[in-house]
Amino acid sequence: MRHMTISALSARLVLAVFLVLGALDPLRADTLSGHFYGVDDASGASIEIRPDAEGFVGTFFDAQGNSQQFKADRNGDAAEAVLDMDGRTVLMRVVPLPYGAEVTLVPFDQAGNLVIQAGRRLSFVRTDLTLPQPGPDFIRAPRDDRGRVTANGFLASYQFWDPTGVRNGYLSLPGRSRTMIRLFPAVQLDVIWKLCLAPGADRALAMALRGQGVACTDVIEVIAKAQRSGAFQRYKAEVTAEMAVLRLAVRCAEGYPESKQTCDGAARDLARQAIALDTAATVLGRYR
Repeated sequence: MRHMTISALSARLVLAVFLVLGALDPLRADTLSGHFYGVDDASGASIEIRPDAEGFVGTFFDAQGNSQQFKADRNGDAAEAVLDMDGRTVLMRVVPLPYGAEVTLVPFDQAGNLVIQAGRRLSFVRTDLTLPQPGPDFIRAPRDDRGRVTANGFLASYQFWDPTGVRNGYLSLPGRSRTMIRLFPAVQLDVIWKLCLAPGADRALAMALRGQGVACTDVIEVIAKAQRSGAFQRYKAEVTAEMAVLRLAVRCAEGYPESKQTCDGAARDLARQAIALDTAATVLGRYR
């Protein structure tokens, strides 16, 4: 392994470990490149990874915000690296999936032997598929929820933030801004999806899920299915179309320099959304 700090492992031993854990799938055509966010037991963790000439390079972020860079060997389409985690040295194997990655972590004991029975399998999803470049209204993700974020800044930026940043930003919005976003169900669903991936997001989710008819398990499952089936780009196109209308209404509401004619049209669009019956559940149903 590249830059291994313990005795070298034989290829046969590594193969045996992942056969026992059921994590091998040598026929995958998916590739490891991008930003992956942990879900379920891995909530709050994330991995940035990309191929290089010798295998892969990347950074692992734990749920507490600590990070460590790694260089990984290539084993088929998978990446294998050694990390220090929770005071232990672990073997990490990252296997690409159509919607993200499966990460297997197996600790070493003090003698440098793999403790197979202590291995864990974790799920990560991609949320950075074909994102546009940030626009001029982009702001950095807030580090906590004690400040104030404008709706325009949040909407221009949240798709580029990690889930923790979205949680902090959503909680930092004025209440009237969250109400306005709720009128646009595709955007509301997109925000909910990010919040569902964030650790400690109970307070934000209590507000975001109210009246939407969805739960996090369903949201994550259906959007992962959309990524696997190729419908994800259609989903993002729906979000983008709603976002254009919402951003204009928000800019007018927040006093940005827009013409009276433009803001009158935005007010009519907002009024139509206010009497529409769609919710996040309606939008999610289109991608089942």
